[in-house]
Amino acid sequence: MDETADPGPPHVRPEDMRAGDVDREQVLDRLRIAHAEGRLDLDEFDERITSTLAARTYADLRALTVDLPGQPPSPPAATTPPEPGPLQDLDALQERDLRGAVIGWAGASVTTIAIWAMSCIATASFVYPWWIWVAGPWGLVLLSSWVRDRRQ
Repeated sequence: MDETADPGPPHVRPEDMRAGDVDREQVLDRLRIAHAEGRLDLDEFDERITSTLAARTYADLRALTVDLPGQPPSPPAATTPPEPGPLQDLDALQERDLRGAVIGWAGASVTTIAIWAMSCIATASFVYPWWIWVAGPWGLVLLSSWVRDRRQ
């Protein structure tokens, strides 16, 4: 037998193993969080990002986050409400859409009424209430939508 046969792959320490793109992305995410938390200033953040992209081994990556806490503190876990069913989810979406539409209508109505009032004051006379043609039809459409949703 030949004693010079291939002894197998050389033993590589875990920290000397090559890092992959996924590993670099995890470090980049941690650095972004640390920067957002105020743990890294902009210059140091930039340096570490550049070093992360150039890192080849796990040891290179570990050196970039060794002085940062593992994960940012998370808020205490709250009890989660039960998952809404499809109909409950649709109702919530319709309510939110209607609420947004009413807020838009109210803002436009208040704005047009204010412009109308200022024109009445500026001319010192009563001006035709043209704002009704803005607020009225839009409000009637919203009201009919609300009534239709309540009947369903």
